[in-house]
Amino acid sequence: MTDGNNTLRRLLRHRAFIIAAVSALLAAAITAGAFLLTRPKPDLTSVDIAVVGDSYTAGRLNRAVWPTLLAQRTGWSVANFALPGTGFAADGAGGQAFTWQVDRALATRPRTVLMVGGYDDGRFVGTGNIGPSAVDGINKVIRAGKQVLVIGPTWFELPIPRTVAAVSEEIRRATENSKTPFLNALNPPWLTPAQMLPDRSGPNDDGQSVIADKVAAWLRTQGWT
Repeated sequence: MTDGNNTLRRLLRHRAFIIAAVSALLAAAITAGAFLLTRPKPDLTSVDIAVVGDSYTAGRLNRAVWPTLLAQRTGWSVANFALPGTGFAADGAGGQAFTWQVDRALATRPRTVLMVGGYDDGRFVGTGNIGPSAVDGINKVIRAGKQVLVIGPTWFELPIPRTVAAVSEEIRRATENSKTPFLNALNPPWLTPAQMLPDRSGPNDDGQSVIADKVAAWLRTQGWT
C-alpha cells in the first residue's frame, strides 16, 4: 500500500508541475497578447486634401457639402475643417479664424491644405487684418512642408458687391510674396441666385455641387489627377 501511495504522490506532483508549467505559458501568452492589443498604435492618419473655409464650405441646410462631393467624385480623401462665420480675419464664435483651422488641418498630415475665403471677412476690409492673417495661415502650411492653395470668395450675381471684391483682392495680394496659387472665384462668380438657399445665406445643394466641380477642375490644374 505504501508503494501505491508513493506512486500516487509522484503522479500528483508530476501533474501539478505540468499544470503549473502550462499555466505559466498561458499567462505569458495572455500578457503578450494584452501588450499587442494595448500598446499605442502608430499614427497613420493622413488625408489628400484638408479644407479650410467658412459657411459656404461648412454648409447650412445641405444634404452634402462640396468637400464631401469632391471626395465622392474624385476618389481623393478630403477632410473639412470649415466653420461658419470665419475667415482669414473673422474668427466666428471666437478664436476660430482660418489660422486656427490650419492648425487642425495640419494634424491630419494632408498633402494639400486648401483655404477658401468668404464674405465673412467683409467687415475687415481696409483694416489691415485680412492680408497678414492670410500670410500667417499660408506660412504655417509652407513650414509644414505641405502644398497650400487658396481660393477667393465666390458670389451669386452681378454686379459683385464691392466688399466681396475687396476681400478677394486682399487675399490675392497676400498670396503673391509666397507665390501661392490663387483662384479668383468672382470672375465670373461661380453661383447663380437659383443655386442659393432662399435667404441667400449660402449655396443650396445645386450650388454645393457646382462648387465641387469648380474646385476639382482647378485642383487638376495644380497637379491633382
